[in-house]
Amino acid sequence: MKRFTPFLLLFVLLSACHSSQPLSGIGYKGYPVGQLKKSDSSFLSMLRPYKDSVDKTMNEVLAQNATALLKEIPNSPLGNFLADAYLWAAREKFDKRADVAFMNHGGVRINRIPAGNIDRRVIYEVMPFDNTLVIVEVKGSVLQQSLDRLAEDGGGGGVAGLSMRIKDKKAVDVMIGGIPLDMNRIYFMVNSDYAVDGGGGFTLFKKLPQQRTGYFQRDAIIEYCKASGKAGVKTFGEPQNRIIQ
Repeated sequence: MKRFTPFLLLFVLLSACHSSQPLSGIGYKGYPVGQLKKSDSSFLSMLRPYKDSVDKTMNEVLAQNATALLKEIPNSPLGNFLADAYLWAAREKFDKRADVAFMNHGGVRINRIPAGNIDRRVIYEVMPFDNTLVIVEVKGSVLQQSLDRLAEDGGGGGVAGLSMRIKDKKAVDVMIGGIPLDMNRIYFMVNSDYAVDGGGGFTLFKKLPQQRTGYFQRDAIIEYCKASGKAGVKTFGEPQNRIIQ
């Protein structure tokens, strides 16, 4: 049995006599950070080796682009660029039968990638999430429902392997690989685990046969840029619109 020391006894007695005080209020004080504030040189010196290491990685140039890629609606050059990367990665690494790929408009976290060098840093900015690629076997009729929802909710987004028009908030003249959408055919769709699991409210994909690749969307973009850079690609996207209002 443990000894009950006088010090512990005193602590217990004082605790028992102490009455709790009700919380009177919560406040905060802001401390603005800007150029007018003097930097802590010792703190900066401590961080410099880590910053230099991160900068070396993030400043790596992966490819070059001749034109700016903008996040727009209904046709999004930036979204299409990302969807192209997903479709390329799916075909190269997992399943050559991949037909179409999507990048939901809200998931694109910056509004533009400027013309010029595309470095690793901007890829992390446009896709900061650890979402992964999923390849889903989807019937044409279900794909049509998804495209109708896309047309109704946001009016567009990033697509690859697909073109369509939006009319009266419906997807019409849908073409997959240049061929009209077949309502009875099974297509291999590339999308994020977020979207497949019902993010955005469309839950039909969740019940369909699928391959969970575990491959980050961000890595797909990086590898796509590297491969394109080695191949001498200077312009991403295409002149015609993939989604027309």
